[in-house]
Amino acid sequence: MEYNENRGDGMPRPVKCRKVCYLPETQEFRPVRENVHPSAIVLSVDEYETIRLIDKEGFSQEECSKFMQIARTTVQMVYDSARKKLAEALVNGYTLKIEGGNFKVCDGGEEHCKCAGCPKRHCKQISIQRKEDDKMRIAIPLDENKKDVCVVFARAPYFLFQDEDTETVMENPAAEAQGGAGIQAAQFLVDQGADVLITVRCGQNAADIFGAAGMKIYKSAGETAAKDVEDFHAGRLEELTHFHGGFHGHGGR
Repeated sequence: MEYNENRGDGMPRPVKCRKVCYLPETQEFRPVRENVHPSAIVLSVDEYETIRLIDKEGFSQEECSKFMQIARTTVQMVYDSARKKLAEALVNGYTLKIEGGNFKVCDGGEEHCKCAGCPKRHCKQISIQRKEDDKMRIAIPLDENKKDVCVVFARAPYFLFQDEDTETVMENPAAEAQGGAGIQAAQFLVDQGADVLITVRCGQNAADIFGAAGMKIYKSAGETAAKDVEDFHAGRLEELTHFHGGFHGHGGR
């Protein structure tokens, strides 16, 4: 828990986490020219969310406050700060980075969530739709040779999708992403109908999306995909429980 100014009785006032529905897919913007200024403007993720909701989705500040579960005066303060940072980056040609902040990611389970872009809500809908299909579909990140397991999940060149009838290798559309590769790769696996991911490592953001979709994550031995599939069906793989960080302790490699 973070704290800010005193509340009048000598005790610091706790800072309430701001609910964020959509993490930015691109985390850094740079001017297209030489001799870029070494300074960078840092826009926090919760500041980014106010810009997304108010300027892109058309929310009022009152609606934004209810959505982010904070006071309207806090929304106004965060939004004003975000607009000033954007103006400074655009006018002065600074690099703009989106990172950090005091926020919690939406779990996708709120019926009144008005944000149509919520990836976790989308994942939950897909999970419900495919419950009728009993086939187990396994996904594994592959190296360039399309046989060995890639030690990096989000930027793996390929993914293997295997079920009882088919085995398909597909290019990873998030491999060259500027930012947010973990979220994009996770969404790709969910959209392809994967039920199980076998991987050496995984970031928290991606793990959250898999959890919302009802997917299981297992620890790969880091050898070949064929061995991982064999070990999975034999019950020799353990569930992956440690996820590395990215945004303020949430990540996606």
